[in-house]
Amino acid sequence: MNNIQEIKRDEIVAFLRRRSDLVPQLNQHYWLHQFTLLTPEQYAHLLLNDTEFRALQLGTWLGTTDGEVISQAVEQIIPPFYRPEYDLVINGLTIAANLQAQEGQQVAEKVALGVIGVGLFITGLAYVTREAA
Repeated sequence: MNNIQEIKRDEIVAFLRRRSDLVPQLNQHYWLHQFTLLTPEQYAHLLLNDTEFRALQLGTWLGTTDGEVISQAVEQIIPPFYRPEYDLVINGLTIAANLQAQEGQQVAEKVALGVIGVGLFITGLAYVTREAA
């Protein structure tokens, strides 16, 4: 793991510690307690509605944070022994990062189309001006 990945892992760990309300509560006795977890998709949308999560920028228009980094970060908060919660947070973070990256790519596409449109307009204007002269 390189330095950038370590920094991102530490940012995820710090986020999950600060926002413990976004971490499923661990139950010591599965056989004594019925619980319902969100689906990974529901959890991802919950994360995407969180400003602090968005600031992590796990997904950018260039790509997403490596899954290994996410799983190592979650492992520091939720032991893999708690499989449903562990999987939920990893899958939810991964889906949220992918959705965030898709949003970024859509914005980048719109900007690129705008730049191309302006460039074509200026080129056409220059051509018309040159022909008129």
